Parts: sequence; C-alpha cells; structure tokens
Amino acid sequence: MGLISKLRSYILAGSLTLAPVFAADAYAQDIFIGRRGPTNMQLDGRVSYSQSRNGTRTLANSMIFKYWDGDRFGRWGFVSLPYKFIYSPNGHNDGLGDISIGFGLRGRINNFHWFSYGALMLPTGDSEGIALGTGRYDKRMGLLTTYLTSDKKFEIDGLLEYKVVGENREGINLPNELKTGFVAGGEITDKIRFATGLTGLIRESNCLINSRSVIRYTSSQSLHFELVGDVGINSRNITTGKSIGFQARYNF
Repeated sequence: MGLISKLRSYILAGSLTLAPVFAADAYAQDIFIGRRGPTNMQLDGRVSYSQSRNGTRTLANSMIFKYWDGDRFGRWGFVSLPYKFIYSPNGHNDGLGDISIGFGLRGRINNFHWFSYGALMLPTGDSEGIALGTGRYDKRMGLLTTYLTSDKKFEIDGLLEYKVVGENREGINLPNELKTGFVAGGEITDKIRFATGLTGLIRESNCLINSRSVIRYTSSQSLHFELVGDVGINSRNITTGKSIGFQARYNF
C-alpha cells in the first residue's frame, strides 16, 4: 500500500472511531509547534470532531502541506485544504471549507525554536445557510515557539495569533480575534510524548478558555501520530464544547 493510501486509511479510521473533537485550524496549540521537522517537506493529515452546547456537530478533515528550510534561520510556508461535515439542529451541509495559505520566517536560538507567519484565508467554503466557510478574506499573523531542555525531555510550546477579520458578502465586519495558548510536558518513553495546557480566544470583550492535552507517538523519523483533546472551561458570550482530534504527519 502506498503512502497516500496509508494516510487515507489512518484518517478514515480516525473519523469512524473518534467521537466528540475540535474544528481543525491550520495551526493550533501543539507539541513541537515551533520546531521544524527532520526534512524539508511535511504532509499533515487531521480529522477532528467537535460538539458545541447549542447542538452543532462538526467533522473536519484537513490536509496541510508544509515546506521549511534552514536550521538557525530559514523560510517556511503552508497550504491548508479543509473539508467539513456540519450537523446542526437546522440541517446538514458538507463540502470544501476556507483554504489557508501562509508563509514566513523561522529559526532557532540554541534550544529555542520559532516560526513567524502571515496567512490569508480564502472564502472558498459555502457561506450560505449552514455555512462551511466565512464568505470573507481573513488575514492572520502569528508566532509559534518551542523551548526544549538540553536533553530534549521537557518542552514548553506557545502560540500567539492575531486575525484581522474581513467583511463578508453581506457587508458585515465582525471583530478581530486574538488567539493564544501554551502546553508543557515532555518525554514519557523514547516514542511517546505528552503535554497539557490552556488555549484562549479573545474577541472584543468576549473570550473563551479551553484546556488542551496532546499525546504524540513517533513511529519513525518520517511518521508520527497525535491525539488532541479540548474541553471548554470558561467563556463569556462564546459557545463552549468538547472535542478530540487525530493527526498523522509524514516528513518526506
């Protein structure tokens, strides 16, 4: 079985066996979020399922293609292609979501790794009725960081992202958003790592705080898998929920 067929099998298995998950962002708080992979290119496949308190359920399947170069300093970029299935009390819709394209600079200062980026979200998803997309162009600017101890057994990972929300097709311009988060943890065995922490979303005077836990299994230098779980723990005027996600990444 070829690589793409294997990844499709892993992703399909995840979508059938994982219940309640998070809507897959191109970048979300994660283990080694600021550290480049061992090769110049990576294929990142994600399946997530989320359920909110208002009864809306979302199954998302995203493929993210990444490129990076350099060690102490370099460039990087990504393209994210999401496909969504949304079930709400008002009906169902499925199809392509909003595609994201981003690029930026990256580097390493001893054991501190970082990525900076700017990204554009394109209104490729259906924004009518039960929306798969936003119907607008959004711009995102962010910083991803990872600090590792010298033996690489302990890590702290951080994310900071600001989204400039565009005007949608109805002429509505929603507030801009600030996302932040961190997880901390490290090596359990030579193949398994675990980290946990918090993520936050701020939209004007409204906010949402989730707890997040991540466990990673590294099969080889080329391939690893992750389970990611989110639980809403505090909110002001933003719907909370629970989620779990499966990720498979291949470096080539």
